[in-house]
Amino acid sequence: MGRVALALVVHELLERTRDRWVMVISVLFALLASAVTLYGRQSGAEGAASALTGPSLVTLASLLVPLVALVLSHDAIVGERERNTLGLLMSLPVRRWEVVAAKFVGRGLALGLAVGVGIGASVALGGEGERGVLLSLLWPTLLLGLAFLAIGLLISTVTTRQVTAASLVVVVWFLLVLFYDLGLLGLLVLTDGSVSQDTIAALVLANPAGLYRMQMMEALTGPEVLQGLGMTVSLPGTVGSIGMWLGWILGPVVCSGLVLSARKVVQ
Repeated sequence: MGRVALALVVHELLERTRDRWVMVISVLFALLASAVTLYGRQSGAEGAASALTGPSLVTLASLLVPLVALVLSHDAIVGERERNTLGLLMSLPVRRWEVVAAKFVGRGLALGLAVGVGIGASVALGGEGERGVLLSLLWPTLLLGLAFLAIGLLISTVTTRQVTAASLVVVVWFLLVLFYDLGLLGLLVLTDGSVSQDTIAALVLANPAGLYRMQMMEALTGPEVLQGLGMTVSLPGTVGSIGMWLGWILGPVVCSGLVLSARKVVQ
């Protein structure tokens, strides 16, 4: 990146940290994470971090972090277009792919702060034996957020109106975070369970929220949690997981760069 792109990264970070909606959701995430941690400590159960607090935080993060990421990214490009500043931005000595990358990196740093606040609050309130387990959720949760940040960036690039982008990110959040698993359950019911477990597992892992939940549940409670859900298939190894996360993060970002490069910018 050149100097202009780096300056754009700093600008994006400062602007997003002042976004009231991002601040509200981040504070809500921190408060709920703190409540979950305190409840786990009061339960007094042995290994509460892995058996109770950790899985509860995973469920909470899988709901709120994608929402924060989509709110952060939905106006990245289309907002500039509606304000008639995209043409001015492109007139600067900066490549179009650098603009996309700077938007993603700057807002990704803001997302990292939001995730850090939520997980950090939980770690601060956790017991001595819990903090290591809770801290291990930080990077996977950030990967989840970056995947949805990239999806929101792509939506912002292909749309021409900010209200359209806002509507689409809400639809994406509902479909991938809330209704996706229900759809898979409905598929099993309609087919009377004839769909193979490999197919169901592949469909679950094809969703970044499902991939995050499965990996974290297995990491916190062991592979027996998948067997308890009736799944006998194993999750992808380290290389496969890295490839899947890179695909979800880099794929939409690259597509955004290609779309922006191919589009005519109105001055």
